[in-house]
Amino acid sequence: METSFIPKKNYAKATSNKNYVGLFLTIASFIFVLSIVSSIGVFFYKSFLEGEIENKNIILEKEKGNLDLTLIQELSQFDKRMEAAKDILNKHISLVHLFSFLEENTLKEVMYSNLSFEKSKEGYLLTLDGKASSYAAVAIQSDIFGRHKDIKEPIFSDLGVNSEGDIIFSVVMKLDPRLISFKDNLVEVE
Repeated sequence: METSFIPKKNYAKATSNKNYVGLFLTIASFIFVLSIVSSIGVFFYKSFLEGEIENKNIILEKEKGNLDLTLIQELSQFDKRMEAAKDILNKHISLVHLFSFLEENTLKEVMYSNLSFEKSKEGYLLTLDGKASSYAAVAIQSDIFGRHKDIKEPIFSDLGVNSEGDIIFSVVMKLDPRLISFKDNLVEVE
């Protein structure tokens, strides 16, 4: 029988497995301690926030007592009146600007005898009956209206000659609402 002091089993593998288990246990312990510390921190932070909310509510209640409710009601009513006035001003039309526009954009050889203004589904319609000294004056007037940004679709019709030799016509046109808007035509006084 031979006796040997060298072990026949390989113990090297067993010690390396113990190293991995020890490393895993250390990481798991670190994560566990970190989660407990985090839980405690969240608990104290939550308590701090609840205290802050309570303090803010107390301050808010004190400030509510300092408010003048009658002044708030008066200001609220004033605000409603101002909004109503703005709405009325935005919808208000003024034909004064229309007459100024016609004066500035009508040839001297053209004269209007009848004016009709109405609001329709398409917008504002202006119908004019007039007379001119010649067909050329009517053509130039048609061109002036056709190039203006505030007039849309001017249609000249009913061309003819009256007993005095003047050229008579009718024109129907759509107006841009800005042309007759009171608000858009306000002049600032300095």
